[in-house]
Amino acid sequence: MGARMKYMEKEMERLRTENTAAITIQTSWESPVLKTAEQRSVCWQKRTRQISVKVAFSASLSASTDVKYIGPYAEATNLVYENAFTNIGNAYDINTGIFTAPVKGVYFFNFVVFNPYAISTGVRLLKNGNFVVAASDNPPGQDTEDTACNSVTLLLEQGDRILLQLLQNCRIYTDMWKRNTFSGHLLFYHVKL
Repeated sequence: MGARMKYMEKEMERLRTENTAAITIQTSWESPVLKTAEQRSVCWQKRTRQISVKVAFSASLSASTDVKYIGPYAEATNLVYENAFTNIGNAYDINTGIFTAPVKGVYFFNFVVFNPYAISTGVRLLKNGNFVVAASDNPPGQDTEDTACNSVTLLLEQGDRILLQLLQNCRIYTDMWKRNTFSGHLLFYHVKL
C-alpha cells in the first residue's frame, strides 16, 4: 500500500509540474499585452527555448584502430556501438548499445553495415524488442567489400528503446575506418498543452 501511495504522489507532482508549464505557456501566448506580431514572435522564441529538447547521437562499433570481428553467433546478438562521436542528451548508452527516448516524439535512425569478408552480414533494428527494419549483405563478390544501410523514422513514446542486433550466423567487422555506424536524432517532440 505504501509503494502505491508513493507512486501516486510522484505521479500527482509530475502532473502538477506539467500543468503549470502548460498554463504558463498558454497564458504568455494569449496575454492581451502581446498585441504586435513582433511581441508574439519574441514570446514564441522564448517558449521554444524553454521547452527545447535536443537529442542526437552517432557511434561506431569501436574506437580501436585494430581489426575486430563480431560473430557469427547461433542467435541474434545485441550490438554495442561503443565509440560515440556525439551523444547530445545522453539518450544512447555506449555500454549497452540501447537508445532510450527521453521524450515522446518523432525520431530518425540510420545504420551502416560494412562487410569485407566471405561471411554474410546483417543487422536489424528493434523497437522495444520488436523488429522494425534490417540491412543485410551476402558475402562480397568481385570487389571483396560491400556496404548495406537502412534508415527509419519512428514515433516513440518516452522510455521506448531502440537497439541493433547482428543477425544469426552473420558477422560484422570494424577497424580504424569506422565504417559500421549507428546514428539517430529527434526530429520533433510532442508537447501536451
